[in-house]
Amino acid sequence: MKIIIIGNNVAGTFSAQNIRNKDENAEIHIYSQENYNYYTRIKLPEIISELKTIDDLIVFKDDWYVNNNINTHLNSIISAINPDEKFISSEEFNQKISYDKLILAVGSHPNIPPIDNTRELLGKGVFTLRNIDDAYTIRNYIKEKNCEKAIIIGGGLLGLELSKQIKNTGLDTRVIEFFPRLLPRQLDVDCANMLKKDVEDMGITVELDAKTETILGNSYVEGVKLKNGNQYDADLILIQAGVRPNIELAKVTGLDTDKGIVVNEYLETSKKDIYAVGDCIQFNNQTWGIIPACMDQSQIVASSLLGDKEKKYKGTTPKNTLKIVGIDLTSIGVYDPSEELGGGWEIMRKIDKTNNCYQKIVLKDNKLKGAILFGEKDAVSFINKNIESEVDLKEVRKAIDAYIYKCENCGAEYDEAKKDIAFEDLPDSWECPKCGSSKKNFEKIEE
Repeated sequence: MKIIIIGNNVAGTFSAQNIRNKDENAEIHIYSQENYNYYTRIKLPEIISELKTIDDLIVFKDDWYVNNNINTHLNSIISAINPDEKFISSEEFNQKISYDKLILAVGSHPNIPPIDNTRELLGKGVFTLRNIDDAYTIRNYIKEKNCEKAIIIGGGLLGLELSKQIKNTGLDTRVIEFFPRLLPRQLDVDCANMLKKDVEDMGITVELDAKTETILGNSYVEGVKLKNGNQYDADLILIQAGVRPNIELAKVTGLDTDKGIVVNEYLETSKKDIYAVGDCIQFNNQTWGIIPACMDQSQIVASSLLGDKEKKYKGTTPKNTLKIVGIDLTSIGVYDPSEELGGGWEIMRKIDKTNNCYQKIVLKDNKLKGAILFGEKDAVSFINKNIESEVDLKEVRKAIDAYIYKCENCGAEYDEAKKDIAFEDLPDSWECPKCGSSKKNFEKIEE
């Protein structure tokens, strides 16, 4: 069986690996428009700050592909797919390449908001960061133009990671975020406020609830103007406003597309023997731009493509981790249940202002449905192990160090998991709200 994979990103590469693990005889080819083997994109900002090189980012060297008998074709832009005759082709080479099964792992494009003068100044001080070449282009531009002030438009995960590395290059750095808080899709208000403080403590200016109206400059970038009237000078503007699935090739091929390439639970598209995985897909009206989803899908597509229909893709529990040095932050699953999700939710959390830690666990029907862990890594393994499983509430308390303190005089309880401040952070003058006893008269209940 000849299997062609278009895209050597995490979804494409691990699809190839999982297929090889299941079938040692399959003929596997990976086509990529980039000139590099599979590399980790989350480290791209560190190329700009010169903390990393290309070799540091490459996950699988040439010998890995050789040892796994996986053929790679770099610098190859596939421009057409014929699903009826089952071949792919490219404008670069006058050749039809046949396949038995085809996997589209074509990823996503940077999203560029409708900001005036953006397109005109792309490459002239305005950049997006999506691949290795982008990172080196930005790094070289900073040096050639002796940039001093940078603005990052977008305070999401990638925007914050990028802002730290831009700051490390010595530039005055400002983050402009459209929403009223950082990481609105990953954090609740309390944790977002703590994160903002940490980012600002690094010397990065953060402006929230701000819409960029115009990028200023003619030949090169000179600054930005916001809708609220604020105006800032800058000689470098980096747009990190999310991504959008790459559906162009799928559309011209006649595949069903919407926000992404539409697939079913077997990762099959609307055309026979064509599958899709990763950032480019849409499953159950949802797109997936996270590594855990790519890993899940690569396992399912390997089984499905080889004829095993027992495993079905059911979606992936969202998990995001911030990679900034000095900040430990993980958000998993449902972190802030809304009224639309119905009732029956229970929230347990520990706010340790002394150590700037925030831990929040979300449960429903005794099942662990989500968590936010900020400034504390010890509970991550517990959450990963038990997500979507029934858990003992005592074990949850233990995982986040949230205890109940009991007044020795009247029996009143102070439950850290239900309060906005840890017991140890209460002032010495604090008194029992029931009998007026001092803080010293409370004893930790060891369950």
